[in-house]
Amino acid sequence: MSQILLFTKNPLNEQAFEERLRQLGHEVFTTKELVELCLLDNAKHDFIQIFHQIILSETIANVEVKELVKKLRGYTIPIFRKSDEPLEETQLEEWKALGVTEWIESRPSIEVLREKLSSDKLRTESKIVFLPKSEERINLTSLSLSSGELKLFRILHEQKNKTVSREELCLRMWNRQKSNSSMSQLSVMVKHLKDKLAGQGIEGPIIETCWGRGYRLDGKVYEQVGVDEEELKYGNE
Repeated sequence: MSQILLFTKNPLNEQAFEERLRQLGHEVFTTKELVELCLLDNAKHDFIQIFHQIILSETIANVEVKELVKKLRGYTIPIFRKSDEPLEETQLEEWKALGVTEWIESRPSIEVLREKLSSDKLRTESKIVFLPKSEERINLTSLSLSSGELKLFRILHEQKNKTVSREELCLRMWNRQKSNSSMSQLSVMVKHLKDKLAGQGIEGPIIETCWGRGYRLDGKVYEQVGVDEEELKYGNE
């Protein structure tokens, strides 16, 4: 099972939740001090990388959670927000764009908690590809993207810096010819994909608009995001 790092302002508040995690076989390290430490400095705390998931308690204010996510998403570890507050789908998407992987109720059933923490997409083993000079790329499957956004990314990625026409993108995305409706849908999806990638630490223009021709991935994206051959095959299905 996973090793979980639980950030909180009050460790006593977490006892029942910790017990549920341990019932599922997870190892839990609960910390109050690290909350302030991460908020106060920009230092990289290497020991955090030994954990498989990070959970941010409901005892931490939303404004502080946003700052913590900015600091923690660089570790490419799934980040969960624990809260009593139910969210609308649009609110959840906004949090995911900031870097939160998923929302967990503060008093979940064992079954719900088990499934939230056991999804294959949340596992971090083998998700980082190590490159020369100790540079790290984030694996595509560790990014929080919708199925449509993943498909669009894969189509652009496989072209290796070449421009993909809007006509081809509409055909491959939705199996239909270019129209005002599909062009508008494509523009919205490109914007959402750019915003989500930027919100998860991907730097640069990300997607370049080649006026009159189409779209292409910026070269720096290939240096920051790793995609294996199996993922490209999936994107072509």
